[in-house]
Amino acid sequence: MAWLRRIARAAVAAAAAALAFGAAPAALAQDGASVAAAPTIAGAAASGGALRPAGFVDRFDPATFDRRWYLSEHADTGEWLAVEWRRSQVELGSHGAVISLAPAPEGGARPYMSGEIVSRETYLYGYFEARMRIPRGNGMVAAFFTFTRPDGEESWNEIDIEFTARDPRRLELVYHVAGDAHLQVLALPFDASAGYHTYAFEWMPDQIRWYIDNRLVHISRGGRVAELNRPQQVFASLWNSVRMPR
Repeated sequence: MAWLRRIARAAVAAAAAALAFGAAPAALAQDGASVAAAPTIAGAAASGGALRPAGFVDRFDPATFDRRWYLSEHADTGEWLAVEWRRSQVELGSHGAVISLAPAPEGGARPYMSGEIVSRETYLYGYFEARMRIPRGNGMVAAFFTFTRPDGEESWNEIDIEFTARDPRRLELVYHVAGDAHLQVLALPFDASAGYHTYAFEWMPDQIRWYIDNRLVHISRGGRVAELNRPQQVFASLWNSVRMPR
């Protein structure tokens, strides 16, 4: 299997809260609710039903962003989310991409608005890495993940690196198959909202290997890992909820 390699950098401007990829501006570093990440991904791109080698480095440059990514724009964000996705909540610049979570205008479909970055390609297996600084606050989730659900719940495949921002020393490593979630919670030896760290997973046909700061911290084997066999898009988002599931 050929490998895809991509590095994406982004940063997040703070409003009520923020999620960022890459080196955040100094102003963000002083904000208690900012997240930052710089992802690397390796795998095979799937298009037209066929796999092909793909690899690139992406710093979310505004001039080239649309070639590989798009920004979600809708309010159909699911049962748990209190946000609607708005392109206006993602700022592209020399520092990367800034995702801001803020109160929505009066009369909106949801009480808050935030941003979601999505890859245009789908990828099957590979190495996915993000250098991140997360926000701190109740009811928020910062996520870097792969996902597909083309034909309802039975077709659901997803692999997540997630932070619940109320506890910046807790990291959730999750994979989903057909609505069945498999969760591993790690206690971090650092405050993830205090600085940048590197988080990654290597998705293989028979296992998922999880890394923090280039150190292997967990391996998911057995269970339903082998059923993670559908090409998936790559996502980065920041969202909140008034009904946190955990």
